[in-house]
Amino acid sequence: MFIPYENIGNFLFKIFKNNKLKDYFYNKKIQQNINYVKKNKPLVIKKIQKKLKNNKKINIVFYVYDKTKWKCQSLYDVFLKDERFNPLILVTKTAAKNFDNPSYQTIEEVVNTYEFFKNKKLNVKYAYDIKKEKFISFEKFKPDIIFYQHPWYIETSQGPTRCSKFALSAYIPYYFPIETLEMDYYLRFYKYINYYFVFDKQTKEKYAKNMENNGENLFVSGYPLFDNFKSNSNENEYIIYAPHWSVNGIGLGYSTFDWSGKYILEYAKKSNQKWIFKPHPLLFKALIDNKIMTKKEVKEYYEAWDEIGIRYESGDYLELFNKSKMMITDCGSFLGEYFATKKPLIHLISENSKMKNSNNPILKTYFSIYNLEELEKHLQILPENDILSGARQKLYNEMNFDANAAENILNIILKDIQI
Repeated sequence: MFIPYENIGNFLFKIFKNNKLKDYFYNKKIQQNINYVKKNKPLVIKKIQKKLKNNKKINIVFYVYDKTKWKCQSLYDVFLKDERFNPLILVTKTAAKNFDNPSYQTIEEVVNTYEFFKNKKLNVKYAYDIKKEKFISFEKFKPDIIFYQHPWYIETSQGPTRCSKFALSAYIPYYFPIETLEMDYYLRFYKYINYYFVFDKQTKEKYAKNMENNGENLFVSGYPLFDNFKSNSNENEYIIYAPHWSVNGIGLGYSTFDWSGKYILEYAKKSNQKWIFKPHPLLFKALIDNKIMTKKEVKEYYEAWDEIGIRYESGDYLELFNKSKMMITDCGSFLGEYFATKKPLIHLISENSKMKNSNNPILKTYFSIYNLEELEKHLQILPENDILSGARQKLYNEMNFDANAAENILNIILKDIQI
């Protein structure tokens, strides 16, 4: 029997103003959801087994809300080639309602993401009704397994708890984690999913140590993005500048735009290099909301990059990585993804950055920059004088970058459901 514990807690809080009482009922809600998901898993597995026995295809659904965060092409391809499965991409939007929320999305963004997959000729449908501006319950699409790529602002009818009644749930992060952060293991979302796929054994051990379930739903698979990535060191055409959105220390506090953004643009104008401007999707809005620039100034800044190089804001950027000679960034996920190229990277580090004191070995093979003076110095010698190239190659050989993640994920699921 479902009991609305959270509503009870909120009601009692209004009367007694007791946070402990509120937290008690909130935790009761979480445990109720965990039990519900666990109860449903064997029932869904039996349903899947029955479908296969009757030669019916298993419906694989990919939850996607942002084309730039699509990292599962190789996994989609593996399911598409296997006659037992029917893969489908469902384009939706986040459930963030406040325009000031960085995760808020417009209808235009939803449409752009849908068109991105449509143009790639992939199986794609809307899971958000554009005309009525309403979410479409995932149950309508009859999924058997759902792959999520982000853990927050998921509308209830599309979330793992509600969907556990008819589908297994899996999570593959849209970013490659460089540092172990609370958001990678602490969120309640991770308690409700059946499979959480991580890059390597070390990542699994770090997360499991901090998770209440001791990481029982963690599985080592490699990272699907790297399956389609074949680095060609002979292509060294562009320098990529990829600024993060977390200005003024908000969020993860990665951004160094206040001291590096305008300088890099001016340097690019004077250099003889070819440039690619790859801003974080949230940067434009963040610069305005945090009064770093006016809307007019941000527009002019972006257009200035258009005049001297290529502005790239799509999700298919591995080919850009291949054709580049170096990256300059203060983003987090690119630090791991670009490592696969084995090319030099200038890592811009903010005073507010949660990676400021990181011991990740990948970061030790990059050029760490903390101020404008250091940036000027390194721009004069890189990418030609890459003294860390050997260390980068050595570390790459020791890590899990050549794992066939898509095949690993498929086999893990098949083994778990005993087919």
